[in-house]
Amino acid sequence: MSAAAPQDLTSLHLAGSPAIHPDGGRVVASVQTVDPATLRYRSRLWTFATGRPPTTLTDAGPWSDVLPAFSPDGRHLAFVSDRDGPRRAWLMEADGTGTPLPVDGIDARVTEILWLDADRLLVVAERPAPHAEGAPVVIDWLGYKSDGGGGPLEPTGELWLAGPDGTASLLLASSERLRCPATDGRDVYYAASPRHSDLPEPGCEVRRLPLDGGPQQTLWRCASPVRALAVDTKGAVFAVASNAAGQSVTPPRVWLVAGPGVAEPHLAFPDADLECERAVLSDCRPRSAPRLLATAGEEVLFVATVGEEVALFSAPPSGEPARISPPGLSVTDFDAVAGSVALCQESAAHPIELYLDGARLSALNTAWVASVRPVAPEPVTVAAFDGLPLHGLLYRSATGEGRVLVRVHGGPHLASGNSFDLETQTQVAAGYHVLVPNIRGSAGRGAAFRALSVGEWGRADHRDLLAFADWAVHCGLADPGQLYLAGGSYGGYLINWTLTRTDRFRAAVSERSVTNLLSKYGTSDNGFTVNRYEFGGLDLFDAGARELLDRSPLHHAARITTPLLLVHGERDERCPIEQSEQLFTALRRLGRDVVFVRLPGESHGYSASGRPDRRIERMRLIIEWLDTHREPDRH
Repeated sequence: MSAAAPQDLTSLHLAGSPAIHPDGGRVVASVQTVDPATLRYRSRLWTFATGRPPTTLTDAGPWSDVLPAFSPDGRHLAFVSDRDGPRRAWLMEADGTGTPLPVDGIDARVTEILWLDADRLLVVAERPAPHAEGAPVVIDWLGYKSDGGGGPLEPTGELWLAGPDGTASLLLASSERLRCPATDGRDVYYAASPRHSDLPEPGCEVRRLPLDGGPQQTLWRCASPVRALAVDTKGAVFAVASNAAGQSVTPPRVWLVAGPGVAEPHLAFPDADLECERAVLSDCRPRSAPRLLATAGEEVLFVATVGEEVALFSAPPSGEPARISPPGLSVTDFDAVAGSVALCQESAAHPIELYLDGARLSALNTAWVASVRPVAPEPVTVAAFDGLPLHGLLYRSATGEGRVLVRVHGGPHLASGNSFDLETQTQVAAGYHVLVPNIRGSAGRGAAFRALSVGEWGRADHRDLLAFADWAVHCGLADPGQLYLAGGSYGGYLINWTLTRTDRFRAAVSERSVTNLLSKYGTSDNGFTVNRYEFGGLDLFDAGARELLDRSPLHHAARITTPLLLVHGERDERCPIEQSEQLFTALRRLGRDVVFVRLPGESHGYSASGRPDRRIERMRLIIEWLDTHREPDRH
């Protein structure tokens, strides 16, 4: 048996984007791996069926084949690939015979595909804004930053129609960004977001585009981005959105946008306190966007974070949603046709596998799990200072010897839970018990719990974190001198803040963090919206600026004496690298033990979707930092 190590990232096979054949007998999924030779992501399409070994459907190469979709008659399979350079739509026979052929005529980057019927494939594409390389960029709009967006000049959206013969014609060219296509077979539905907007909170619109040439119709002006659309067989249009401008406290939910008897958009299930998102974190999922919402006949299916798991829910036309995915596993992606559901599911001790109607179809990671034996966590409940019950997970290390690493998730409206995380397993293997708290504001416990973070950054949340550290000591798990801290994004803010309040931790790791709330208001893509809301409306233009300064860890840097490793992506637009630069400079001037790791080319999500070689090296550096500052083992 071998221990989990950062290099194991090259051993995992991660299934996503499942597509059920219309006959319900087989599933095609995109399986992502990391090429051990080049340390780059690669994806191929695989076919899975009950009672038969899986087979590869597309050939291997220096490319990725993703987003498979069967035509309604089951004869053709469409997918998206960069196998000849640009990201394009491709077509092949559903049985795998013949050679895949690209859809011709679309010279823009393809983002999504959707079969309208057996003869028409809808292709969503985005066209880069014209700009000469090296020329100055003139910006006269407010929302010019977007983490991972590739720069301030946003692309324009296009809709194309393609036939099984691979020819395409332009359906719609827009000055906006187009996402989330859906269809009832007669019309196309999509979400349109403004480009280069000067509005602090621009929202988006849900529209219907008749395929018979009639005029477009705006169905909903939503105050927030729309994350998914679906249409049932009776023409009811559903959407996943929060409909709350400029903040992430209000969770996304399922909305009934339009349809028979619908006078205006409203919550589809107003009595269900469900957060309709995949908020449980993991560093071992495919990079393609997962499905959040679907319809099968008149049934509505959607994912929601519940406690420490992501579950699939189903609801009949007039009824309340019920969980249909099994407990003990978290859903990472799904597909549904009438009578069948395909699920990609994971657990904290096993990476993603594929299931069809409850039967497991894959064993992609079984051999690796048998060799490494990842540790399954145990639930932990801690009482906060005000009596609020807080939940978390504890990963015990066989060689921990009193060393406890408290790892705080970001968000703050995300969660640590029953999902596979390679980084956690490597830290357990390195000899650290890993304690992951879900403090107030975390996702999965309802809207009221989620809202408890507002106005409490560096206050109640800091005390929640210390309650978990106290629990670890009082129950005998942690040696008081062997406590460690780690966290990223909001979790990094909380690490930084905690270090200004206590020196009880032996060493800490703060990643892509917030240190200066004043500068973040102008350098981040969400500083003047999400952060302003989280701090109760405090702004730069009034007396709130003084409080923002006081609640910035940088303002109290002289109190930090704990050895600190700072890690940051150089292209992070969410928490820009200047945040870590300022704290690093302050601490080095003070003569503190601080090291700064800069990740070139990486945006905010580097720990889960960054370049594989950088991810592997980052995990190694973090363990090295912790090991450098730990007490020698007791023998």
